[in-house]
Order: sequence, then C-alpha cells, then structure tokens
Amino acid sequence: MKREGVTVKPGEEVTHEAVGLLSDYIKINTSNPPGNEAEAAKFFAEIFDKEGIEYKTYESKPGRVSLRACIKGTGQNKPLILLNHMDVAPAQSEEWSFDPFGGEVKDGFIHGRGALDMKSQGIMELLAFLHISRERITPNRDLIFLAVADEEEGGTWGVKYLLEHHCDDFQAGLVLNEGGFGVIGLIPNSPLMMISTAEKGLCWLKLHVSGPPGHGSMPHGENALEKLIQALNRLTVADQPVTVTPIVAEYFKQLGAAWEFLGPFLKDGQPETLAQIIQGSGLLAMPPISAIVRNTISVTSMNAGAKANVIPTRAEAVLDIRLLPGQDPQKIIEGVKEKLADGNIKIESVSVNRATESPWDTEAFRLIREVLLAHFPQAIVTPSLLFGSSDSRFFRDRGVPTYGVCPILVTMDDARMLHGIDEKISVENLTAGTMVFTDLVRRLVTT
Repeated sequence: MKREGVTVKPGEEVTHEAVGLLSDYIKINTSNPPGNEAEAAKFFAEIFDKEGIEYKTYESKPGRVSLRACIKGTGQNKPLILLNHMDVAPAQSEEWSFDPFGGEVKDGFIHGRGALDMKSQGIMELLAFLHISRERITPNRDLIFLAVADEEEGGTWGVKYLLEHHCDDFQAGLVLNEGGFGVIGLIPNSPLMMISTAEKGLCWLKLHVSGPPGHGSMPHGENALEKLIQALNRLTVADQPVTVTPIVAEYFKQLGAAWEFLGPFLKDGQPETLAQIIQGSGLLAMPPISAIVRNTISVTSMNAGAKANVIPTRAEAVLDIRLLPGQDPQKIIEGVKEKLADGNIKIESVSVNRATESPWDTEAFRLIREVLLAHFPQAIVTPSLLFGSSDSRFFRDRGVPTYGVCPILVTMDDARMLHGIDEKISVENLTAGTMVFTDLVRRLVTT
C-alpha cells in the first residue's frame, strides 16, 4: 500500500490501493446483528496510524465502535463530514455463489457483502480523505472521516449515540453520505446521476393478536393467526395514493428531456398532471418509481404457533412502512388501524421518524452537481428521494445539509444486490468512483 508523501493518481495506482483496501475490508464480518464494528474500526485505525493522522474511537456498548479522524482546516467554513457505516446486512452463505465475506477479486469485480452497501463508498471516502493529507492541502474547513456502527439496525448505537453523547465532536456545515448513485439503462442514451437530498420516513410496527387455543382438527373460527392473516390482506390490498412531493416534482422535471411523455407536466408544472402521467404510463410497475410517489407497506415477518395440530393462542407480524415527506406518522398508524378493521389487533410502534430533507438550492449542491457533470458530461444530474432510510436523517434533524453521493454507475438489476445475494462492485466502478469522490472532496475543502 502506498504511504507517506505519495499522491493518489489516476489509473493503476488508485485501482491497486482501492481494490486491496476494499477486499480486506469486506473480509471483516460486520453483519448486523451483532455488528462487530470494533474490528472494522481497528482496520481504519491501523491505516491512520501509518498515515500519521489523529483519530478517536467511541464505544457505545461492547463491540459497537465508531471512529472519527480529522484533518484540521482554517475554519473558514464549518466542518465537512464524510459519513459511512461499517456494519452490513446479514448474509446467508448457502444462498450465495461465493463467500460473502471472502473479498474475492475475480473477473473485474470485488465480491462480498458490503461491496455496494456501503463498504465501497467507505473506501472512496477514505482515499479522498487521505489525498488531502498526503498532498498536504490545508482545507478551508475541518475535514472529518466518520465510520459508524449500527446503521443497518437504525443507528441507535452509531450516529444517534454520537450526536447525543459527543455532539461537540460532530458539529458540521455539510455531510456527505450514502443514498445517491448513478443508474444506466433507465433513460435513453444518458446515465442518471442522483444526489439524495431527502429520504422517506420510517414507521416499523409490530402487530399482536390473541385468541383461544384448540386442536387443529376442530377449527373454531377464532384462530389468532387466521384473524391476523385476514386483517393483513385487508391492509395490503388497499391502494396507496400517488402523491407528488416537491422533490419528486423536481426529479421528474430533470428527466423531462429524456422522457417525452412528461411533456404535459413540463408545460404546466402541476403536481396533478404529473400524478396522472405516472399512473397512466406504467411507471408504477417499477418498484423504485412507485416507492418515491407513494407510502409503502411491507409485511416483513410473522410468528405464530409451535405445533402442526395446535391452534396458536398468539400471532405477531411486523410491518415496514415508509413515509413520504410531509406525512404524519400518527395519521398513518391510524390509517393502518382502520384498514386492519379488527379491534383485537394491538399495534406496537417499534421505530418511528418523519421523512427528512435538505435543500437543493445551496452552493454545496451546485458544486456537487458541477463535479458530477465534469466527470459524467452526458448525465442527467438531479436531486432525488431515497426510498429507504439512512444515518443522514440524524444530521438533517439538526439542520445540517446532508447529501447522498456515490459516483458509480449501476443498472436497476444491480440494485437487487443491496441486502440481496451475490453482492459485488466492478473494479472500474470502484476506481472511477474513488477519483470522482476525491475530486469532489478537494473542491469542497478548497473552494
């Protein structure tokens, strides 16, 4: 690995270092639960020790460690935080065609859990950070590399803990995080580069219902599991209305030049016109499009019964509900209760937060867009709504502009690897993404 005094240069040198680091990083199993981020933090600490960069670790509970490294700036601007999470979604090795924690480099790809979400971006951020240090650039603001625990399980032991217990270490004027990426094949002849400026709200609910037991051979009509299944069917078959939020209107405005059928909306700019186009064009059949214009409800787990011939006394289900900006979670919960139409079902709120947004009319957004267009001149660059949730919400809740930026190009099929199987990233994507991210960070700390 290249060390002190060596410039991060285009081409083979960047490829060699980025690929080697990502491969080693993937080999650290940080599946959450349980997380085991302490080992990943040690991985970064060893790098910063060799580079002579000061860092600090924070242990929220045993094994749950986050790490902060800082390059001091002039203080002209408020700090820039390069945020990434070290934990990854679980992976069942028997479902994969390769070892999910092998970090194998083969056929032009780095293979393993976290290759896309989001250990690759963690390495891009790391190398951009190291570039500023190695070039001895004095930034106009403190530059902070922040690798955190527990994003995949809601951030309680990661960013939430850090901001509640060590908030002075994380004052910022700007945060770059996951959530934005480039898509090829969605629109004709151009990649679509998305900068995530907003994300949907989260509403995780657990449903409980009880009933009398009995022998499976003698149904009595009060089976708790059957009651729950019937109620869930009433809930999930109900249509969720299309709602055009300002961020979605801007998103489709930017796509207007590529999709001629958006012409009527470009002409009158009315949300109602866009809603009609979306519903009449077949776009709702695309899950990523449907998710940014509607609240979504997914049944993600059920639990009931212990024996084939015994009617269970209790049944439970978990709902993953994602809310558009401007939606009131309590009203959504009331709507769920109404659609379940069963007063015996108890609703428990597991985790609830509103959607969060950052403005896209800022100088930082303009500069990010400018850098992306410089590297992807044929691209359409647009603010976007992330249909999942991320640690960005914690900073946005504190008024800090936070943008999701990952300058790689993937297909819609590639997105299935996120939390899926056989996750991988191409060497080409990792190399290009590293160089673009490095350029972006240099601009943000010198302009």
